[in-house]
Amino acid sequence: MFVIEFSSLTDDAVIELASNKLKTCLADWERDIWQFLSDWFNPSISSVKVFTSGSTGAPKQMEHNKQAMIKSAQMTCEALQLEKGDNALFCLPANKIAGMMMIVRSIYCRMNLICIKPSSNPLNELMGEMKIAFAAFTPMQLFSAVNNNEHLRKAEQIDKLILGGENISAGILQTVLRFSNKVYATFGMTETISHIALKKLNGKNADTHFKVLEGIKISADERNCLVIEAPALGQPHLVTNDVVRIISDNEFDWLGRADNVINSGGVKIHPEELEQKLQQHIQSAFFIASVPDERTGEKLVLAIEAIELSESDTQRLTQAFAELDKLHRPKSVLLFHRFTRTANGKIKRKETLQNTYETVAL
Repeated sequence: MFVIEFSSLTDDAVIELASNKLKTCLADWERDIWQFLSDWFNPSISSVKVFTSGSTGAPKQMEHNKQAMIKSAQMTCEALQLEKGDNALFCLPANKIAGMMMIVRSIYCRMNLICIKPSSNPLNELMGEMKIAFAAFTPMQLFSAVNNNEHLRKAEQIDKLILGGENISAGILQTVLRFSNKVYATFGMTETISHIALKKLNGKNADTHFKVLEGIKISADERNCLVIEAPALGQPHLVTNDVVRIISDNEFDWLGRADNVINSGGVKIHPEELEQKLQQHIQSAFFIASVPDERTGEKLVLAIEAIELSESDTQRLTQAFAELDKLHRPKSVLLFHRFTRTANGKIKRKETLQNTYETVAL
């Protein structure tokens, strides 16, 4: 662990520090941080190269203008009322957009960046007495807190915590609902330089819908997919594959990915909608998918990351399926010892289905 005190360091001091650090022997994750800072303050470099996550296809390389990244940082810092001198916890890969933007936000807002090696359990490395104003986790990184009192205490001590990168499970959601701090779900993608909308998950003022950040305009196309207008972020008209329900000029509900839609016997099903209904019944990682079927074309299945199902698990699933519309009930359960994921933890659905699994009929 190390700290970069942007609250007191000048840009020239950061440049010199990065230069000196890059001449030493560093772990890869540390080198990525210092290399990013070296490039960021290099006036001859006007844009930053970044790859998409690869969760819905092969990763694609993109370039983001530094000014657009600064604008994104400004929008987040203002929305969350972050201030100079705040401590920000950094536990994401510095070569991905989510990690890059944590660094840029810290530079813009002159926060002190507490850097921890990225892992699935960053709370294990965090010292309990440290006062953290802001952090960004993937839901998987917060999962360690669900059944660990010490981690629960550490997570709750983070004033403002944003979660992004994958769906939030029922176990995590029930955990954060008990927190006294502020926890937000984020919506965004590499193309929009991290998130463009936030949804407060807990507290008296919890949000029902995602709310876009200042300066973002939204609409839906004929497929009911989200269209984002964010000229300041380099996206004057971005048509996404995210199916949404527009609530107002600045609010929406995310229903799922258009490329994940399942057509079973002529009925179009958004798996993410079903996942939201099932998440309170399933503690393990899971997703709704389909397998080929001669009669209906695609047969609905539930994929779970587990070695086996206990009797109580089976009873909960049977009850959960009974509460679903008949056409929306998975016909079988597929047990995978481990899901295939991207480098930052997102489940790769199609690739996972190609792995070995055990079929369980309910």
